[in-house]
Amino acid sequence: MNFKHSFYFLGLSCLPIALMSLLNIFYSFYFDYLENINSYLIVLVLSTSTSFALTKIGRSDKDNINIYDQLFLIFLIYFLISFLIFIPYSLSNYNISFIDSYFESVSGLTSTGFTVFDNIKELDYPLILWRSSSQWVGGFYFLIFLVLIFSNKKINFKMVDLSYILEKKVNFSTNLIKVTSRIFFIYFSLSAFIFLVFLFSGIRLFDSMNLSMTIISSGGFLPTNSLEDIIKNNFQSLILCLTFLIPILNFYLFYNIVLARHNLKEHKEDIYIVILIIVFSLLFYFFNDVKILEVFINILSSLATSGISMGQVSDNFGLYFIILTLIGGSVLSTSSGMKFLRIYILIKAFFFRDI
Repeated sequence: MNFKHSFYFLGLSCLPIALMSLLNIFYSFYFDYLENINSYLIVLVLSTSTSFALTKIGRSDKDNINIYDQLFLIFLIYFLISFLIFIPYSLSNYNISFIDSYFESVSGLTSTGFTVFDNIKELDYPLILWRSSSQWVGGFYFLIFLVLIFSNKKINFKMVDLSYILEKKVNFSTNLIKVTSRIFFIYFSLSAFIFLVFLFSGIRLFDSMNLSMTIISSGGFLPTNSLEDIIKNNFQSLILCLTFLIPILNFYLFYNIVLARHNLKEHKEDIYIVILIIVFSLLFYFFNDVKILEVFINILSSLATSGISMGQVSDNFGLYFIILTLIGGSVLSTSSGMKFLRIYILIKAFFFRDI
């Protein structure tokens, strides 16, 4: 394994972190939150200099990267980016330990949602924005990694044939800019759409921005202690339900809908997921005395593996929601996919084994 083959792409992976730090710097200046601004300046300098150095070192070998180098690259990216995200937590005024700071950065990058903070309202707004944007970047990386793995000619994933993928059998190294640009365009457009509909529903700008990054990445970080602090009426609950569908379904589906392509029939997996959502929601609604919108939010949040919920959930249904998180969403989604498809294959093999 030649590490130098991965350096070029590892350097490029630092650029989104530079953009994250720029966003926080502008936000801190605009709203006069200058107390911890030095930490974001440090991240900006480190991410840009690291990106420049690594891309320069690995430029000559970028076309020689093989599948083993690509898989190792994924681990390198998670390790390096987690360290860059860790810096503002460690240098903040909240006396966060090294382990807790790194835990929070890894949790954000992997969109896990576990947090070391007991009261989010005590944090300053730039750090809350940093938590949310770390999820957003993590979701973007996750989609690129999925396309990287499922599109590689040397990895023959039979089950991915059941899911639509636009980048079938592409050469990752020679098509990096094209594929990544398309993924970024789709991911950013969907994020902007979620942000705008939240604003339209009456959610304040800061909460809309953070919540949109949480939803699109299937993360669990909220800008407040509870979702009820943001979602305050039925219309906002309905909007939240609709936006929760985006990280569950195949993200190429929305790309094809906007471009009015005639290949929507290839998105059979998404049809099955929608049917699954309807069936589970009706079952839960009839056996639990809660509002229908709260049912849909909890079901969709579980399938999106986000973990955020509304209302009180009966202890008898705790295992029910855990099972839904194991099912997950589409293969090509930020909802930690591959889970639904595996279950679908088992069911198909069981009921149609003699066909």
